[in-house]
Amino acid sequence: MTLTPEQRQHLANVQQAAWEIGQSVAAILEAEQAPPTPTMALLSQRDARWRDVVYANGRTIGTNGCYVVSVAMIASLAGYTDEPPEVARKLREAGCFVGGDLRYLARVPKAYPKLVCGGLVNWHGGDADLVRLRAELEHGPVILEVDCHPGGTPPPTDAHFCIAESFTADGLDLNIADPWDGTRLELLARYALKSWDLGDAVWGMRLLRPA
Repeated sequence: MTLTPEQRQHLANVQQAAWEIGQSVAAILEAEQAPPTPTMALLSQRDARWRDVVYANGRTIGTNGCYVVSVAMIASLAGYTDEPPEVARKLREAGCFVGGDLRYLARVPKAYPKLVCGGLVNWHGGDADLVRLRAELEHGPVILEVDCHPGGTPPPTDAHFCIAESFTADGLDLNIADPWDGTRLELLARYALKSWDLGDAVWGMRLLRPA
């Protein structure tokens, strides 16, 4: 049977529509089969389950474990579910500690291979580079070093670690997840003097994220 030009065009249109439907169905099935993207666990160093656990050199998680708990929270983004005491044990075995200080961040991937370390950035001598911080946040949450007691002895002596997740809508503050109590809040509300801006309040970054 010979098809007219109109019939041939109609057939081509039907075939194209069938192909597009097939592609859409395949994409839907692929999305349904893909594993869900892990979300960051909110953890508190003062959780009764581990606050009194010694993680290194006589230091307890509840008193000094903010950095360890921050690492645990970042590790959860890669699908790990280890609680802070187990994280501390693995970091000790990987040689990350010097005394009670988590000094060798670059060794964390030995304990957690699905994480990569991008290094340490310190701004102890001046204002934080907020352009750099914004660029890092485009790749995911960032561990920050801040002043544990603003206006007192400055970091690194009196440092606290928390996790920046994003800038606030006005760009003047940071939305953080704080391992001190496992809550989300704005950085300047807790770790700054009233006269400080972000450049004063952020003392450094620890670049650890899923591979």
